[in-house]
Amino acid sequence: MEKLHQIYNDKNLNLTETCRKKILDQYKELLNNKTNINYASYKLYPYLRDALYDNKDSELLGDFMKIILKYRWKAYFAMILPVSFK
Repeated sequence: MEKLHQIYNDKNLNLTETCRKKILDQYKELLNNKTNINYASYKLYPYLRDALYDNKDSELLGDFMKIILKYRWKAYFAMILPVSFK
């Protein structure tokens, strides 16, 4: 959550308004225990991926994307695997 807060507040990053809104929404949901890190990562991935294209030199964003990818796959498999075996 701290990294998410840092990315949102980093003025050097070129983030779209949509990306900022999604980060803020997921941060609030995580803070209020309305979602977990896996699903938040799944929802944030497309926006942060696009932000990384615009901010290729950002070490903070690059490192955070590695974390997001790890958790995103957990959410993906949690959604897909139960359906596959019915």
